[in-house]
Amino acid sequence: MSYEYQSIKEILEMIGNNEIYLPAIQRKFVWRYNQIESLFDSIMRGYPIGTFFFWYVKGDKKNEYTFYKFLQNYHEKENFLNEIAPKPELRDRIIGVLDGQQRLSSMYISLQGTYAYKKLYAKWNSPDAFPRRELYLNLFKTSFEKGKVKKEVGDKEDEDFVYEFKFLVDKEAKNIDKEHLWFLVKDALKWGEDPEIDEYYDDLIEKDDFSNEIKDLIMKKRTQIKKILRILHQRLVIEKMISYYKIEEQELDNILDIFVRVNSGGTVLSKSDLLFSTIVANWEEGRGEIENFLKRINEKGEGFWFNNDFIMRSCLVLTDCPVLFKVKSFKKENIKKIKNEWENIKSAVSRAIDTLVEFGFSGEKLTSQMAVIPVAYYFIKGGHGDKSAKLGIRKYLVHSLLMQVYGGQGDSVLSNIREALRKKDRNIYTLKNKYFEFELLLNSNLPGNKSLKISYEDIEGIMEYKKGPYTFMVLTLLYPNLRFSQIKFHQDHMHPASLFTEAKLKKNNIPKEKWMNWQEIKDMLPNLQLLEGSENESKNKTPFKEWLYGKDGKGNQSVPDIKKFKTDNYIPKDVSLEFKDFDEFHEARKNILVEKLSKVLL
Repeated sequence: MSYEYQSIKEILEMIGNNEIYLPAIQRKFVWRYNQIESLFDSIMRGYPIGTFFFWYVKGDKKNEYTFYKFLQNYHEKENFLNEIAPKPELRDRIIGVLDGQQRLSSMYISLQGTYAYKKLYAKWNSPDAFPRRELYLNLFKTSFEKGKVKKEVGDKEDEDFVYEFKFLVDKEAKNIDKEHLWFLVKDALKWGEDPEIDEYYDDLIEKDDFSNEIKDLIMKKRTQIKKILRILHQRLVIEKMISYYKIEEQELDNILDIFVRVNSGGTVLSKSDLLFSTIVANWEEGRGEIENFLKRINEKGEGFWFNNDFIMRSCLVLTDCPVLFKVKSFKKENIKKIKNEWENIKSAVSRAIDTLVEFGFSGEKLTSQMAVIPVAYYFIKGGHGDKSAKLGIRKYLVHSLLMQVYGGQGDSVLSNIREALRKKDRNIYTLKNKYFEFELLLNSNLPGNKSLKISYEDIEGIMEYKKGPYTFMVLTLLYPNLRFSQIKFHQDHMHPASLFTEAKLKKNNIPKEKWMNWQEIKDMLPNLQLLEGSENESKNKTPFKEWLYGKDGKGNQSVPDIKKFKTDNYIPKDVSLEFKDFDEFHEARKNILVEKLSKVLL
């Protein structure tokens, strides 16, 4: 590797001439406008802006890998993904940026294009919410104090700037006053290597649209304005601000190793980042396909948080590749298999997530994304999705999540569960049973002494779970006939949580020695039920007995059949529902739930 230098203008021209690209292993552009403004302040002050790593790809190797073009006109909503670069067949070599993507992209957008981000408080779907902005430099201000520059919500308030850079629309740039004289930064690139700054200054002051007051101010600040323009030109055109290492290694495996090492000083690459890179480096459309698919599945139901990690593991499992989450699992022949099966993978994963929605799950309630993958495997292999099969799927999901079998050694657990589902016939894997047979999984050997089996002692422990994802899972078993995909249900405190404050406990004459215990157990499963959203809102802080029977004791209109309600919600028959008898109610309902769950889970 050798250490070389070039000016910002020279590098931008190379990008514009399609000599410099972004390897597919790079992530998408993510810098916010305030980060870019800060970068240009550093450039103007002559601060080092970091070392860059350029990968020189030569000969036929350059056509083996996927590269992306730099974004020129960034749009936060409509144009934020890089376009795939055409194969550079006529060039002897091209350059891929291994380190410095965000900085170079920021410079290219600022000096050759536009940056469109959403206006503060504007609606996302509004047609004028994302005006195109260009980068300007204020010629009236230098060395202003901390916090003196007006900033929008979300900007850093604790950063010192010497030069005021700002992304502005044309109308804002023309708004000249005693504090602001805006200069379009990219215009400095048009000047020669030895520009006549006096001429540019004269052109500035001769503008007809300036008031006499502004012209007088420009003349008064003449020395400062010329100095700023001279420094800007010097930094962008003359000085060799870009220092970079030239890397001539050609093999992708070695490049990936370098890429991880050089990026570890910024946003640390995770294993999934690296493995995602190996996929998109060998599959041109991979990045867009995966990102678009993630967007679709994360919008299902009440919303999910699936990520690249989930998709890549799913690809390995669903194509019968080794499940081990390492680079060697994503060798070229496996990526080819994934590409060929991609439509089937998407269909199976979507179907699995639709089933989750039907069971009432969302991102908030799904404690392990890996638990979904065996369901998708079952569907890609032709498994049925009728009521009987879904009963087995629900049992598997709840058991695996309650027993937390995917915590640690998750790859091995996935591999074992897949093995329990499939059989091999003439090098082709098929399902052992076209119906989801939970018993096959229940008796499978899992690593680390893990098991899907739940004991009576486990159920006793489950009773102490507090309101959250795990109690929701258990409640879905207790309320199997609710239409979760059609109606939104909430976990509700039977005896309202608001009654357990010290003030309310005192007001209700609850003995003080009971306070701590009641406050501890109020959020546990025996005091929870599932209610439709509207019912939950109407119940709110109303004492349980009063809500069920009404203030006059004649009943609640939203509960037409109190006897059925009590049966459906496992409410003990001969126990008081008065708040003062909460501990007795809690114990009695706990016993009922333990008995019911024992029949369902054991």
